[in-house]
Order: sequence, then C-alpha cells, then structure tokens
Amino acid sequence: MFKKNLNACLIVFVFTVCLYAKQPPTNFNSYDAMPVSARSIAMGGAGVALINSIDNVFLNPAGLAYGRSESIQVEALVSITRKSEIDRAILDSVEPVNLGFNSFVVLQQQGAISWRTLASNVRYSSGTNYWSRQNEDIKAVTISASQKDDKKNYATGISLSYLYGNIAEASVTDGIPFAQTSSGNGFTVDVGFTAPLNRNMTFGINFENIIGFMWWTHYNSEQLPFGIRTGLGYTTGGFTMLADLDKKFYRFGNADDTIYRVGLEQYLTRVLALRVGAQGPSFSNEDKMKYTYGFELNISSFTLSVANENYKINNENVSKYILSLKTFI
Repeated sequence: MFKKNLNACLIVFVFTVCLYAKQPPTNFNSYDAMPVSARSIAMGGAGVALINSIDNVFLNPAGLAYGRSESIQVEALVSITRKSEIDRAILDSVEPVNLGFNSFVVLQQQGAISWRTLASNVRYSSGTNYWSRQNEDIKAVTISASQKDDKKNYATGISLSYLYGNIAEASVTDGIPFAQTSSGNGFTVDVGFTAPLNRNMTFGINFENIIGFMWWTHYNSEQLPFGIRTGLGYTTGGFTMLADLDKKFYRFGNADDTIYRVGLEQYLTRVLALRVGAQGPSFSNEDKMKYTYGFELNISSFTLSVANENYKINNENVSKYILSLKTFI
C-alpha cells in the first residue's frame, strides 16, 4: 500500500513540474554556433565539402578522414570587433555569439576534440511598466572522428557533443521584481558523408542534431533544431571554390531557415592567400545578404587567418572582424 501511494505521489509531482515548467528563453538560433576558423568565415561560411581541414570539426566531420599529417594541429578563434549603430540587444538576437574567445580545436589525422561557444549574449527590453535583462551562455565540447573506405574512397564521420550552459533572468513588471538563474546540460549527434567525385571536385553532406536535447533547471527540455548542410568543393592548384546549401528546421521564430553560401580562395604564394564569400537566403536580396572577405598568412609553423563580415540589420550596416591562429605541434 505504501509503495502504491509513493508511486502515485511521484506521478503527481512529475506531472506538476511538467505542467508549470515553461519554455526556456533561448533564441531560435542559440545552438547554431559559428565555424571554428576564420578561413570558412571569410568564404561565406561554406565548406561542407572541404577535406583535410580543421573546419571539418564544425562543417562535416567526414572530411577529417583525408588527413595525412601526423602532426597535431591546434587552432583558436577570436571575434575582435563588431561595429554598428544598432542597439546591442537587436544584434545579440540576430547573432547570439558575442565578441571574445569563441573556440579552440585540437586535431590529429582522423580525430579532433573542440570547445566552442554556441551563445554568449545579453539582451535587454523595457517598456512603460517593465524592464528585463537576460544573460545567455551556452558552450559545447565535441569529439569528432571519421573513417575512409579505401576501395571506394568515400568517408563517413560523426561528432558527439556535450552541451552546458547558464541562463540568468532579471525583470521588474508593475513594480514586482523577478530574478532566476538556470543551468543546463545536453548532447547532440552529427553525422557527415564526403566523397570525391573526381580529381578536383568533392561532394559533402552533414546531418546536424540528428539527436539533440538540452535539459534546463526551472524550464522544459529543448529539442535542438535539425539541420542539413550539403555542397560541392572544387580545388585546383592554389584555387578553391565552395558552394553550400544550409537548411535548418527551427522549432520557433520567423528567421530564414535556408541559407546559400559560396566562397573562393586563392593562394598567391605559399605565404599569402586571399578569400571572399557571400551567404544569404537569396542572392537577389541585398538587404539579407552577408558579404565576407579575408586573408591568410603562413609564417613558419603558424597560420594567421583574418575574416570580415558585412551585413545589414534594419537597414543599418554591421561590420565584424574575426581572427584565428593555427599551429602545428
């Protein structure tokens, strides 16, 4: 009898928690993150068909299978500046990753481990009888691995991520204060596929958040948005051209969920490379396009990549500079 009553109490407790828990105040794009190197950013965020690149950690883990060097690669990414006349709260809602140290990757041959910032921002809002502030901070630790079929030369890869973060809220409505902090933990699974079509062209496809959940204290759990990224890469000599289609299945919000990305790279010498790119839901709509450019300098065992993003929000220009530094151990 006691066990029956105890089970009944547990069922009532769980039901009550689920009934009164609310949706976490994350943005629709809080889990999108950004590439782990300024190379991909300067090329419009394209690169799902890249092979043997540290960018594979974010874009497509299958490309890691083509790594030949036994040296350990280490790369760190930092967002330096962001200039605009737009209110910061609006900027953070469009681009949840704030300035500062954004990612760190260690790669060797067919495997890698990385630490990335998915969201780091502060949002404010106010009205005649209220004001509110919300801090959002979400990180991910990812292990990526890949395997190549030596006969057919295609490769598959997988990325397993552990997510952790915090949300802090403070507000006053009609003179009534409210404050709450919440911690969260979760995981995601990404699976990628890469296949060379010929000597110069490669096809790639990556399935993001095949399984992805985040559990918050004080809030309902979240299922992360599923995504598909596919594209082609063409390389000859020191020239590379990339084209991606990036489709996100957001669970809320009215953002553009299909983004086209293109990028070009040309090595002028072994020391210097130039890059340009573009991304947007439609290349005919200038107001929704993001244009990128950058360069790379190779000095001894160090590689410095710099990227700039230019885009518009509410008809106001935004300019952002990002750099990454890579070395071999």
